[in-house]
Amino acid sequence: MNIISFIFGAPIKPSRQPKRLVADSAELDKFKTHYAEHIEPLTRKFENRRVACLKALRQRIYMSLAMFASVVVIAMLYAARQYVEMPWIFLAVPIIPLVWWCSRPIKRYRNDVKEQVFPKIFRYFGDDFIFSHTHTMSLSTLKRSKLLPSYDDAHFDDYVQGSHNGVEIVINELQLTKEVRRDKRTETETVFRGVMVQLSSHKAFKGHTVVVKSRGGLINFLSSSFKNLSRVKLEDPRFEKQFDVFSTDQIEARYLLTVGFMERLQSLASMFAGKIQCAFYENKLLIMLASRENRFELGSIFNGATFEYEFSQINREMKQLFAMIEVLKLDQDIGL
Repeated sequence: MNIISFIFGAPIKPSRQPKRLVADSAELDKFKTHYAEHIEPLTRKFENRRVACLKALRQRIYMSLAMFASVVVIAMLYAARQYVEMPWIFLAVPIIPLVWWCSRPIKRYRNDVKEQVFPKIFRYFGDDFIFSHTHTMSLSTLKRSKLLPSYDDAHFDDYVQGSHNGVEIVINELQLTKEVRRDKRTETETVFRGVMVQLSSHKAFKGHTVVVKSRGGLINFLSSSFKNLSRVKLEDPRFEKQFDVFSTDQIEARYLLTVGFMERLQSLASMFAGKIQCAFYENKLLIMLASRENRFELGSIFNGATFEYEFSQINREMKQLFAMIEVLKLDQDIGL
């Protein structure tokens, strides 16, 4: 169902969709068992909520259209009686509160799913995994990575925390904005939007190494962000086409940037249109993934509340992170 057919009277009824649980064959039985025990019991409740939400949405759209039409008629009659030109621009004023009012049932439904279903999805990866709206990473810790661009304001969203093979994982959606002057006006510009992934290490890194997207070696080299870091030359021309590497410790940087790590980073870069950067510092690996998409969101409200797609998608992305831990041997104390 699309929004047009929905508005013009397509029937609203519970959706029965084929199973879409997708996982590697080695874990499929465990995956299905977790779904059956922890997620599927919630689907009937949320399917009823979804249908009720769509009915409320349709009613509010009809009422909003009627109210907007009334405003238009009143404005036209007023303009005709006063012999003035119709101020069409002012008709946009009531649209904003009406759109907000119409979207409220959907927003409440999505928030309830996140609060009740998503924690159970993430519990699949370990009993210590949490999903939260209110937790945030430390901005001062993120700044020390030398990855953050210049910004004026920071807004955090969904937060995930847990561990894999003893390595602590923290994931947080982040948007950074900056006030810029354009044509004598001040505008708010988004300088970063995406996901910050912080992985702890059993070893403290001796140096500080950053891997940033290539903007031309000179631009990165002259950046004040990388002051006190020197350029690291690697033997992989394909990797160096995509990334520039700077470090305070050349030997450690080459030790960290193994063939396996570079391949995994290039694989992740292809998933995120090349917008990936990372830093090894203190006892952390921080991965910065730029993306316009919210990573932990529901699918379409018009799809049934099975949560199979969401579970499968989150599992696929978490497996990428677990592979990074294993490639980098962050779960081992290898004596750096």
